[in-house]
Amino acid sequence: MALWKPLSRWYGRRTEQEAELEKELRTDLELEAEEQQEAGVSVEEARYRALRSLGNVALVKEDVRKTWGWTWVEQFWQDLAYGVRGLRRNKGFTAVAALSLALGIGGNAAVFTLVNAVLLRRLPYPEPDRLVQVTGFYPKGAIVAMQQQSRTMDIAAYSTDSEVNLTGQGEAVRLMGSMVSANLFAVLGAEAQLGRVMRSRKDQLGSDRVVVLSNALWRRKFDSDPGIVGRMIAIDGAARQVIGVMPASFDFPSSNTQVWTPLHMDSSSSFDFWHTGFIPLIARLRSGTTLQQAQGEVRPLIEGILPLFPYPMARAWNADATAVPLQQFLIRDVRATLVVLQCAVALVLLIACCNVASLLLARSAVRQKEIALRAALGAGRGRVVRQLLTESMVLGFAGAVTGLGLAYGVLSIFKVVLPANTPGLADVRIDPRVVVFAGFLAVATGLVFGLLPALSASRWNLATTLRTAGRRAASTTGVSFRAALIAGEVALAVVLAVSAGLLVKSLWALAQVNPGFSPQQILTLRVSPNRSFCQQPSRCVALYDELLQRTQSITGVSAVSATNSLPLSGEIPAFPAELEGHPDAPGQALAPMLWAGAVTPEYFPMMRIPVLEGRVFTQADGENSELVAIVSAATAKRFWPGEDPIGKHVRPSWGQQPWRTVVGVVGDVRQYRVATELPDWINGVVYMPYPQAVGIDRQLPSSMTLLVRSDRDSQYVAGEIRGLVTELNPTVPVGDVRSLEAVVSSSKSQERSMMWLFLSFAASAVLLAAIGTYGVVSFSTTQRMYEMGVRVALGATRRNLFAMVLKLSLRLVLIGLAIGVVLAFALTRTLATFLYRVSARDPLIFLAVALLLVSVAVVAGFVPARRAARVDPMTALRAE
Repeated sequence: MALWKPLSRWYGRRTEQEAELEKELRTDLELEAEEQQEAGVSVEEARYRALRSLGNVALVKEDVRKTWGWTWVEQFWQDLAYGVRGLRRNKGFTAVAALSLALGIGGNAAVFTLVNAVLLRRLPYPEPDRLVQVTGFYPKGAIVAMQQQSRTMDIAAYSTDSEVNLTGQGEAVRLMGSMVSANLFAVLGAEAQLGRVMRSRKDQLGSDRVVVLSNALWRRKFDSDPGIVGRMIAIDGAARQVIGVMPASFDFPSSNTQVWTPLHMDSSSSFDFWHTGFIPLIARLRSGTTLQQAQGEVRPLIEGILPLFPYPMARAWNADATAVPLQQFLIRDVRATLVVLQCAVALVLLIACCNVASLLLARSAVRQKEIALRAALGAGRGRVVRQLLTESMVLGFAGAVTGLGLAYGVLSIFKVVLPANTPGLADVRIDPRVVVFAGFLAVATGLVFGLLPALSASRWNLATTLRTAGRRAASTTGVSFRAALIAGEVALAVVLAVSAGLLVKSLWALAQVNPGFSPQQILTLRVSPNRSFCQQPSRCVALYDELLQRTQSITGVSAVSATNSLPLSGEIPAFPAELEGHPDAPGQALAPMLWAGAVTPEYFPMMRIPVLEGRVFTQADGENSELVAIVSAATAKRFWPGEDPIGKHVRPSWGQQPWRTVVGVVGDVRQYRVATELPDWINGVVYMPYPQAVGIDRQLPSSMTLLVRSDRDSQYVAGEIRGLVTELNPTVPVGDVRSLEAVVSSSKSQERSMMWLFLSFAASAVLLAAIGTYGVVSFSTTQRMYEMGVRVALGATRRNLFAMVLKLSLRLVLIGLAIGVVLAFALTRTLATFLYRVSARDPLIFLAVALLLVSVAVVAGFVPARRAARVDPMTALRAE
């Protein structure tokens, strides 16, 4: 209302001024006409002389209005109204142009929504710019020492892969947790929604039996009970007091974290304090310190800690450690993907702009008489350009509105196609920042695709245009502009099509990789007893023996086994090891790190992993029998090249662990990812029979994955196994039920998502290029009908005309193809990190794209060429 009143007064005043202007002009004309009549001129002639004396009435009005001020507002509304009317009269042109822009703006808005949620969103903590990640992994002893010695940072620690059991609240469930130092919440500046967070020394022995719950867990498992604070709950079989519930916005270190428990800081246990649990660190810069100062302090801190280790530690340990902004660290795995996607959709938008600019150039050629008449009535070049740019802006905003609607659908596709663990993916939405971004794109694209046609349209020769019907004149005006735009469209489409082709071939190459096992008809379930339950190894061994036997008796089950780590699941159960004859890894100062599998005897035959030498495990390989191990073929080749690995020995490198005799060599298995067999820091693979297995914590693995080969419905089998586990031990949760084929498919999710996204971008680009090529060729053909009529009259055949038009289409595409190939050679190198066994300059992909674009040229030129071939020379000449 506050704004409406002054606007209403301004409009009323302007109406009065218009009425006064009309009255004054009418009075002047009447007076001049009377003077002419007094001179003996007739009434009609007097009126004409009065008008000639006054001059262009419209220009006079414009000159007077300029003295009033704010005339640009009126002119803008006039241009807007005129532009909307013009676009409504040309519904086909408007629909094609708006939909072209909607493809570009909608795709950009959708990807920007992801960028906004993941890359641009500020961390929800006080002064987030002062939070840093100290790279590397550290044991508890090192954490305490760094906390005490740092002068630039307040340091906290957290684990990222802790799983715990919640029992006593109905069905036992497995939760994702994080063990944290007591000062973590203070470093982050986070407070609880209910209760409080951990305080100082809550990670010390005797004070660490507390737990903080996530908001989601509190609502789902405890029905949002406001009295939860102070209650005792069982976490991994141990009673812990709930001291707080975090707000829904708190999701550190990940959105999957459901509980936070204190790190168990017990310096009296050297093994726990220095040998196990290497975890990451975050820190808050202290007042008056800078990131550069913190970075300079990290390496001296590490060098000062090395002498504190109770065992020799290589000086190269964490040699490249530094401090980086926490925001930058958290998005490190998705930044490259989102940047590449944003560049790809930017190319689609640029192609759409070229397409609409080409359409506007063609339309301006048709409108040359209208523009010439406007100029004859007094419109200056600037006024004409402003009118045409306003129409372009209207198209831009129409594309933006349609594009925002399209973005909603694209976002839902992103949530299905992109990996589920993409940070912030579940929470992305169209927010005001995205709407502003779409509005900015509307303005920017309106200027980009509208400026050139507007300038071109404003250069018509007034006399020539008014003398001719304009058809032949228009045939040569703007042709080079439109041809350049279409060639540019094709060039950009080539870049996207080549990128999509490379990703398709990469995924095909991944599909041909043998993972080393057979996943067909295998159901997997995670069974997770409390760690305390397995402190007596015989209890866990008996539990799994009984469970495997009972599962084998389920109808339809043909085989069953268990492993502590499922291939391609992302789990990395590893420990430093000594290998007979190789106390250190080749070329490394640290002990070799081995992926340590704990499996039951049926595991290798069931997974169809080939036994290359020796034997597999048997039931005789129990707790009290000779310690044995099996290694992978790559491990045997690496550590005992040219030797027989059977009979060699391996053991964990801590303390005086007994040697284990290698009794077999099996085929290599893709443990980590399909594209990467093992992480770079893992040097080999060793398998142990479950009763003899040991992890880096010196304990028997408690959580195991059951693998069940069955021809029955998976839900039926899973339900039967859940019932068996409940009978054996109701405190043991069963979860993560999925087929092994789904696990293998999930390991390719990043490559698959990139492929589908680029395919959709490339399809849009090629479609726009085809529409643009068709539009230019069709318009050119229409404008040259007179010429073609003359050619037919002089003896040209229909085949000659067909070839002439088709040659134009091919020439446009081939020029763009040549430019696009050069661009693709330069730009597709950025996709190298997303490709597997495919060169970024694969000649077959470039050839396939070239053939595709040539086909597009033929299809786009066929209809105009056919129309040209059927031209009637008499009709064409008479129409001219």
